[in-house]
Amino acid sequence: MDVWEAYRAEWPYLAQGTLWLQHAGITPPCSRVLNAARAAMDGFANDPAGYYRSLWHRATDGARGAVADFLETTPDRVALVKNTSQGIILVAEGYPWRRGDNVVTLAGEYPANRLPWRAAAQLGATVRVVEPDYQGCFGVDRIAAAVDDQTAIVAVSWVQYLNGFQIDLPALAEVCRRHDAFLVVDGVQGVGALPVPLEACDALAVGGHKWLCGTEGAGFLYLAPRLLERLRPLHVSWHSVAVDLSVPGAEIDTEEGLPALKPGAERYEEGTPNAFGNVMLAEAVGMLGEIGVERIARRHRELQEHLLDLIEPLDYHAASSLGEGERSGILAIYHNSLEPEQIVDRLKRERIIAIRRGDAVRLSPHFYNNLDDMERVAAALR
Repeated sequence: MDVWEAYRAEWPYLAQGTLWLQHAGITPPCSRVLNAARAAMDGFANDPAGYYRSLWHRATDGARGAVADFLETTPDRVALVKNTSQGIILVAEGYPWRRGDNVVTLAGEYPANRLPWRAAAQLGATVRVVEPDYQGCFGVDRIAAAVDDQTAIVAVSWVQYLNGFQIDLPALAEVCRRHDAFLVVDGVQGVGALPVPLEACDALAVGGHKWLCGTEGAGFLYLAPRLLERLRPLHVSWHSVAVDLSVPGAEIDTEEGLPALKPGAERYEEGTPNAFGNVMLAEAVGMLGEIGVERIARRHRELQEHLLDLIEPLDYHAASSLGEGERSGILAIYHNSLEPEQIVDRLKRERIIAIRRGDAVRLSPHFYNNLDDMERVAAALR
């Protein structure tokens, strides 16, 4: 069996005839992720006294370690969070803003990477918004023009959710460091679909339910040491501190004063974790690591190019940049004579799920999709 077909066999929904091309929104769980969650739930249901506490530690430490391995970093730089929004909020609220600071962000960002910075304006920051070029793209020079020595943070989505444009993070990081600014990245539309240039990121916030193939409510925040030491943890509770307060009686020791916080990013995991979600996250990133993200990115390109070869003669066009280093797992398409809703409806009639984003239709197949799927899409679009 072809290696991709072996992975395809792990997605049970395909047997119902649906073709899901909305992985940039959420990915249905595969068998191994489902089985990991079921095993954890069964263990707790059958032996709550003996299982849950060990599950909790195995789930959190396991997920943190799995994410660190996937990113090729160390677990002390990873905090488990609910979603991308929470990760960005922890940075936006915890940064020690000073009068005159500004944050540079992009027009058209998803609200998860827009509203936290608007809220930061109430803490003293000025928000500068960079407009895209006529193709909806953000070259580094365009962003750099808004950055100066008063810029504290540059906050961007690595991959734009509307059209899939990929920003050159290493080049943007050079701009930030020339001005002693931090690069904070919403990575949810890139991580799991593209190799991560982690060295460029001071913060990387990612929900686990899209390209990572995990579930909602379980994601991560990566913090580079230079930013971690500048942030003020404002969401502090019993799991933020270095003392193990899960030990009966230990909580009494915290009635006076605040114990020392955990030294790494784990200090942002303030309370009871999403143990079952973290089990799913660990299993999912382990699978992606097994495949290799470089292979996944090549697979996405193969699927996209096959589809474009089929639909361009039908007068469909890519709204996404296909330039080297600019494309991603997202392919946005349009037709000069059809509204996006008409394209979505054509697909939906054939049980193919896609979504309108802006003036185009966003297609986001994942590695387990195959060339036959792309031919099915093309047939539906005729």
